[in-house]
Amino acid sequence: MNCIPSPISERKIQINNEDCIGKENAFHTIPRESSINLTPHSTNEKKVLSEVNSNKIDSLQLPRGKLQRDSTHLEKTRKRQLSNDSTDPIEPKTVKKIKCHQWKNLDSIEMDDPFMVAEYTDSIFSHLYEKEIQMLPTHNYLMDTQSPYHLKSSMRALLIDWLVEVHEKFHCLPETLFLAINLLDRFLSQNVVKLNKLQLLCITCLFIACKFEEVKLPKITNFAYVTDGAATVEGIRKAELFVLSSLGYNISLPNPLNFIRRISKADNYCIETRNMAKFIMEYSICCNKFIHLKPSYLAAMSMYIARKIKNENSKWDETFIHYSGGIDIESDPAFKDFISELVEDIAVPDTNLDSLRLKYKKPKHGMVYFKVFDWCKQKR
Repeated sequence: MNCIPSPISERKIQINNEDCIGKENAFHTIPRESSINLTPHSTNEKKVLSEVNSNKIDSLQLPRGKLQRDSTHLEKTRKRQLSNDSTDPIEPKTVKKIKCHQWKNLDSIEMDDPFMVAEYTDSIFSHLYEKEIQMLPTHNYLMDTQSPYHLKSSMRALLIDWLVEVHEKFHCLPETLFLAINLLDRFLSQNVVKLNKLQLLCITCLFIACKFEEVKLPKITNFAYVTDGAATVEGIRKAELFVLSSLGYNISLPNPLNFIRRISKADNYCIETRNMAKFIMEYSICCNKFIHLKPSYLAAMSMYIARKIKNENSKWDETFIHYSGGIDIESDPAFKDFISELVEDIAVPDTNLDSLRLKYKKPKHGMVYFKVFDWCKQKR
């Protein structure tokens, strides 16, 4: 005989007393009886809503904070409705006028390149433009014959020409040469140096510049060796301390090559133009006439001449003015005068810079000297 299970309403669920003692459901406490009868209909009658005492409803009160929030919300809603129903005309919003720049923002193209740090470029070069003024010689000690630190131009030309040769022999970076010349000029503009100590000073400035710029530094014995007995290792070390203390250990020069690269961006990074600009800028730094000019100014002069050599019809537009640090040829009459002097000196040199000319006649530097010299000779 098959056993037919009884309906759920007639089944008993056995619950142990030990499992129920002290345990509560989420809504009510489980009773402690040994068994519970589950029936589909409850025998307890429910009270209807009409049987609830109305006095209890009247006694219910909401919190004051909630009433205040509700009243505030009603007032805001009423004011909003009144404002929408008003017939007052809506005043047009004022639109800020955006100043249009005529120069091209070439830094925005490099925003996705983390190595170019395009978002900080303007701040970096603003700092360099301020810093380069602090790194200039106190005056042009070569042209000022009344200065107590006056030195003949021919003496400096010999020092610079020899310095370029040693720099090339050591295979140093271009930044090293520019820093060495800057240290030399700054020191000579505020100190009197005997003639027999000039070569020691020159090699010491190169030694300091190599320490600051180079990754692989030549040995100090090599610096003493190239002087052919004019300087010793101990003499270079003592001179190094004296030069650094005299300059206040301020040797962080805004390098001229940084400004060349900055302006070259406006020229679409033309390699030939930039190589010619490097030679012209290096020549202007070695030349005795321009030691009082800022590196950014010399970089702008060099790029201007190089672009004219490349294309006679090239223009110095607003983009070049921006990326040169605000140098406007039309509003700066001295700029053209300095360019004329530089072109004249390259064509008919007043200073002996044979090592520099020989350097840029080599294929390694694109032999740009010949092209620059021929153009300057025609324009003089």
